[in-house]
Amino acid sequence: MEPRLSDNASSQATDLARMEFLFARQQEAYTQSPMPTLEERRRHLLLLRALLLEHKDAIAEAISADFTSRSVDESLFAEVMPGVLHIDYTLKRLRRWMRADCRSAGLHFLPASARVVYQPLGVVGIIVPFNYPVNLSMLPLVAALAAGNRVMLKMSELTPRTA
Repeated sequence: MEPRLSDNASSQATDLARMEFLFARQQEAYTQSPMPTLEERRRHLLLLRALLLEHKDAIAEAISADFTSRSVDESLFAEVMPGVLHIDYTLKRLRRWMRADCRSAGLHFLPASARVVYQPLGVVGIIVPFNYPVNLSMLPLVAALAAGNRVMLKMSELTPRTA
């Protein structure tokens, strides 16, 4: 039985309503904590790292099924491990990256000083290509979480099992 147009429209409306609900929850969470502390950001990154490692075999199997024969070792090496290593790299540098930068205010404003205080954007969206879905989602996801943002990921329709 082929799906009817009304079934497809209904499914799209349900998906849209779910995304709007999730976006509203993300915005609410950002409003509650617009400037996450170093420890909150570290906690998010460590949780992501733990989940990647805990589910690495299931991730590799799903990717192999999506690509009809990608090696499990390749998936672990090219998908999971870059994410874990990027999290480790980010955790080591996060405190320094969160510091405000001092800048010159210019001669006209002496004796004033200026500094740049890095702030999260809020809720950011990441659209992930199909060919290396975990790797290409983890790298921007880690950067966005380190910056204190909330994130919504949209996986490619070509990666149904990993989405």
